[in-house]
Amino acid sequence: MNARIARTVGTLVAAGGLLLGLSACSYSVAADDVKSQITSAVQDQLQAAPTSVTCPSDLDAKVGATLTCTVVMPDQKFDVVAKVTAVEGKDVKFDINQV
Repeated sequence: MNARIARTVGTLVAAGGLLLGLSACSYSVAADDVKSQITSAVQDQLQAAPTSVTCPSDLDAKVGATLTCTVVMPDQKFDVVAKVTAVEGKDVKFDINQV
């Protein structure tokens, strides 16, 4: 049952891109911003907040750049990948997929 829920999160979250602003002097999306978006997306899909979300670094603002983050739920743990799909000025759009 847990694996099915995790696959559902990966499939459904991947359908929507997320738009974040870049900080003025940076060419990356802060890890805290990525974590916040992942937390919101997982909560929307599973109707439960993750216990924690950890991302090892910022996400480069370059199309194709990826960042793997770990999501911990009360009864499961899984990785998700944030992948940049577009950079428009100071906005970065990325999809989130479960690994």
